[in-house]
Amino acid sequence: MVDDLLKETERLIKERPLAGEVLTAFRDLAALMVGATPATKEAPVDEQLKDIKREEGFPLFARGDLPVDLDSATELLETFLTTLQTKERQDSEGLESALRVCQKDDSWSRNLLSMILKNDEDAIVRVAGDVNLEAQTLKFLAQMALTPSIQALRDLYLPHIDTDAWDYGYCPFCGSSPSISFFDKTGKRYMHCELCGLEWRFPRLRCPFCSNVDHKNMGYFDVENQEGFRVDFCRQCGRYIKAVDKRVFEQTGPMELENLATLHLDILAVKEGFK
Repeated sequence: MVDDLLKETERLIKERPLAGEVLTAFRDLAALMVGATPATKEAPVDEQLKDIKREEGFPLFARGDLPVDLDSATELLETFLTTLQTKERQDSEGLESALRVCQKDDSWSRNLLSMILKNDEDAIVRVAGDVNLEAQTLKFLAQMALTPSIQALRDLYLPHIDTDAWDYGYCPFCGSSPSISFFDKTGKRYMHCELCGLEWRFPRLRCPFCSNVDHKNMGYFDVENQEGFRVDFCRQCGRYIKAVDKRVFEQTGPMELENLATLHLDILAVKEGFK
């Protein structure tokens, strides 16, 4: 899986030179994930409870309760910090500080990873400030460290997830929000989970964040000379989500890569007042 991701990253680096820097940074971290074998153990699933959860709109797991392999993720996070703090980066001192804390106190990494799973943004900001790192940087590294374990767990439970019967704007597996969306070759709209990467079909004219269906309060904008990419927004809740139209392209990358390659759209959306 990681090998395929690396190949796709290399392809996109060549095809999207403007996104080369961020994709290269991702590639370097993904290369460190090769060989990661997190422990996964499937717990029995109560089929009746699973059906009730789906009917009531509850995901299979709450993201804070995902039984991930924190030991494997902790080891991978330390590997990331060890590698990055040797490179010429503006935040090298912060990375070195985080590495020292990580090596001194194993609970620091585990607590950070738990904050990611609980989506505790305030706590992440505090922890990042303590080591003089940007919160987004530390969050990205920690979430990348969790990725092999979360995706292995997702794949283990896929037989218990009916994405066709799911009609909500959050992930049916872990309950996380989508990070990006796309239209497939037939024009159907899909959401991509920001944590586990699961994808599920979603109505074209509905906000995934507040379920608004009033088209008068919804819209989108795109960027000149960048056909196939756009930002869908909802004035009712003030949220936005990027969209990739696969009908425009012969080939697109995995959505986690497309999300990184379109960071300029996030900047534009925030400038327009959306969040």
